Amino acid sequence: MRVEIMIDKEQQISHDTLEALETELYRNLLPVYPDTSIRIRKGSATGLVLSGLKLDEDKKRVMTILQQVWEDDSWIH
Repeated sequence: MRVEIMIDKEQQISHDTLEALETELYRNLLPVYPDTSIRIRKGSATGLVLSGLKLDEDKKRVMTILQQVWEDDSWIH
C-alpha cells in the first residue's frame, strides 16, 4: 500500500512535525499493512492519495487510522 500526503506549503508546518507525522503513521500502519510506503510533502494544495488497496473496508480502515493519528496530537513534539 502507498500513502501520499500533500500539505499546502502555505500552512506553517515545520519539517520536524512532518517527520513526526510520518513516524507515527508508520507506527500505526505497519502492524496492519506491512508493505506500507508513506510519502509526505509540501505542495500547492492539501491532498491524500491511497493506492494498492483493493477492498473498500481496507480503505476505510486506513482512513480511520490516518484520522486518529491526525487528531491525536501526542506525537507532535
